[in-house]
Amino acid sequence: MLIPVLTEPNYRSYLWAKQAMEGITQESGRRKYRFVPLDADHFESIDYDALFGKERRMLIVVGTSVAWMPRTLRFFNARDIESIFISFDPAETSLPTGMVRMDYVGAIHHLLSYLTEDCGRKRIAIYAYNPSSSADNIKLRYFRKWCEEKGWSAEESTFYNLADLKGCYHQFRQKVSQFDAVICANDIAGVSLLSFLRSDGIRVPDDLYVTAFGNSQMAEHVQPSLTTATLDHRELGRQAVLLFSYLSRTPATSSLSSRVRSQLIVRESTAMTPDTTMNYFPHNDADAFENSINFYSDPEAERLLRAETLLNACDPTDLLLLRRMKKGSSMDALGRELYLTTSALHYRKKRLMNLANCVHTSEFLEFLDFCSQKGILE
Repeated sequence: MLIPVLTEPNYRSYLWAKQAMEGITQESGRRKYRFVPLDADHFESIDYDALFGKERRMLIVVGTSVAWMPRTLRFFNARDIESIFISFDPAETSLPTGMVRMDYVGAIHHLLSYLTEDCGRKRIAIYAYNPSSSADNIKLRYFRKWCEEKGWSAEESTFYNLADLKGCYHQFRQKVSQFDAVICANDIAGVSLLSFLRSDGIRVPDDLYVTAFGNSQMAEHVQPSLTTATLDHRELGRQAVLLFSYLSRTPATSSLSSRVRSQLIVRESTAMTPDTTMNYFPHNDADAFENSINFYSDPEAERLLRAETLLNACDPTDLLLLRRMKKGSSMDALGRELYLTTSALHYRKKRLMNLANCVHTSEFLEFLDFCSQKGILE
């Protein structure tokens, strides 16, 4: 069976997209399906008649943008090509044949319930939300309904990130005393916020509880460690292949969706307060914004995402190597401490530099210093 996959250009280089692709690749391989990545930069000029041949005209589309994803849907619908969307909730009447999404409503409901019921928080802010992200819009719409029920002002509690984490923090800093908890759009925003708060002498969790979405390696390594709702993007990819397999055997009039639930990982940023709440709540669709904003164009967000890619591939020896390099240890000393030959040590170092997208050692040391400043490599 042929499984063509198209990934949004502004999303495909990031870890979450790569994890979804890993899930697609692994499940396709397990089922012996033929996985075919498509050129998203020129998807409108692909010869789809030649691509599909006698196969069913159906493909998988991975992305989050409220500008790019609906455009692909309209393009494929006009050509009688069925699509299965990963990570996107379309805000239009014409839906794709299949959708695989995170249960963002259930996740933010879980976080809000945990913060108010278990942690006793009274005023919660939503931080670094991207109006171009389908996922962030879903979370925000539910937060607004929650605020309405509580009698809170949702707008005064919402801080947007327009590809500028520093600017977002400056807005939040002016009102930080009004809140006792924050839900960040993702772990990158959460790690960034912890760093800014630490610089301003605002203590987490003593002065403010901080939570996020992702359960990344950064969330575990940052100080204090970050409480997060899990987002399993590999499972999204796997579920998309399962949905593709099922729909390929059903009439073209069928339309199905699958939702991957999250779990709450409690850590130090909420004082390790035990979670006793339920993590499920019925889904609500979200409104979308038309203007496209790339969250990752912010240099800090881009470097934090590189840090997550690096940490995600590190074993304990790699982590020790990074910490010793950051402190200026010589290669000879590192070899003796880690029981590694010079060639093995240089191989590890080069591999880690490639993961961090660093060419020169000086650039890599500067990157490690950035990670240290953000509290990731203590």
